[in-house]
Amino acid sequence: MKKIFVAALALACISSAYAQKYGATPEDSVSCLQNLSVYQEFFKQKNYVDAYGAWKKVLELCPASSKNNFIRGNTILKNVIAKEKDATLRAKYVDELLALWDMRRQYFGETGYCLGMKAADMRAYRPKNIKEALEVYEESMQYVEESAKVRNFENIPEMFFAACCDAFKAGLMDKETLINNYDRAVTALETIASLNPGNDKVGEREAGINTLFEPFAVCQDLIPIYTKKFETAASDVNFLKKATRMLNLRSCTDSEIFFKMTEALYGLEPTPQSAYMMAKMCYSKNDYAKAVSYLTEDVVAQLESESDKENAYLLLGDAAMKLNRYSEGRNACNKALGINPNSGKAYILLGSLYAAGAGSCPGDGTPVAARAPYWAAVDMFVKARNVDPSMTETTNKLIATYSAHFPSSDDLFTYGLVEGNTYTISCWFSHTTTIRASR
Repeated sequence: MKKIFVAALALACISSAYAQKYGATPEDSVSCLQNLSVYQEFFKQKNYVDAYGAWKKVLELCPASSKNNFIRGNTILKNVIAKEKDATLRAKYVDELLALWDMRRQYFGETGYCLGMKAADMRAYRPKNIKEALEVYEESMQYVEESAKVRNFENIPEMFFAACCDAFKAGLMDKETLINNYDRAVTALETIASLNPGNDKVGEREAGINTLFEPFAVCQDLIPIYTKKFETAASDVNFLKKATRMLNLRSCTDSEIFFKMTEALYGLEPTPQSAYMMAKMCYSKNDYAKAVSYLTEDVVAQLESESDKENAYLLLGDAAMKLNRYSEGRNACNKALGINPNSGKAYILLGSLYAAGAGSCPGDGTPVAARAPYWAAVDMFVKARNVDPSMTETTNKLIATYSAHFPSSDDLFTYGLVEGNTYTISCWFSHTTTIRASR
């Protein structure tokens, strides 16, 4: 008797769980399963219009039976909307589409993603209602940490910022708010990347945001905004980080406000990143020795991105060249090339170092040896052109300039050298090159 009671109780529990998923009553469950079968068959045939009725019944009876009811429902409604000619009915279906996202998060969570996609559909089907869509995007952006691992959530910050740009163009948002929202969007992507390191799409989304921001992020707009805000936020580390990053990104590093904010940030939080900013500031003020002092090996190694590390080494190499410390400059260039072997800038700087330091490389004291470094310099300029064709115009000018410094044909003849043969330079740098005469 006891065994029968336990079995009956277990059956009741199973039935209860089943009912919650497939309907409130046994009759609802039967109807739910029948309509599931009908709409899924139409869906497989891409007959979305005929799938609509049975799908709506499933949504009414057993919405929690599967997340696919919402994923497929999105496809069904968008196809029904596309085919509907009657404006009133079309508006009704759009309402259903937007409500579908609310139902999905009610039953399956993923609040940030659902809100973001609801806002995206609002923008697609009611493009004039920018303000309303932005309000939903704003709510979605409050769930970044919780949504970092949700599939495709990395698209939301870019779509949010695209809506911000449209709002600005429509006069619904001022420039300062737009800039703040750029920071929010990029910071959201950084959070997603840190919490979900396997997401390889974050970089693409950030590039998209930067492209959207390009027309609005000019120094003449940024500098007054940051100058005003600095008056009340001089000790706000988060603000200083974002502001200096923005000014650096937009090449506004020679502005007085960049200097002030960089110094303030370094004073509050002397991190490798702020040390790098200090080096850039000193470089722009022609204080090359101080710039070099900030870029220690340990500082560069701890910079946040490979791009920053490469650029730090290039800055270090250029500053060293201006201080006539050619070996240091060469070492810095080689480290930059270790990070990015296709850095045309690094090869150009290396060639410039060879040319600038030619006087420190007399070789055996002959006129040919004194001019041999220019062969090496031109080799580097050719290499730069090969790895980065976008620099062709710059490299061609450098090649023409420094080829004029090659030894003359008479000098080559005098010292028994033949054009086309190899020649090894050994001084503060070593390089095997090809003998050439000036033209």
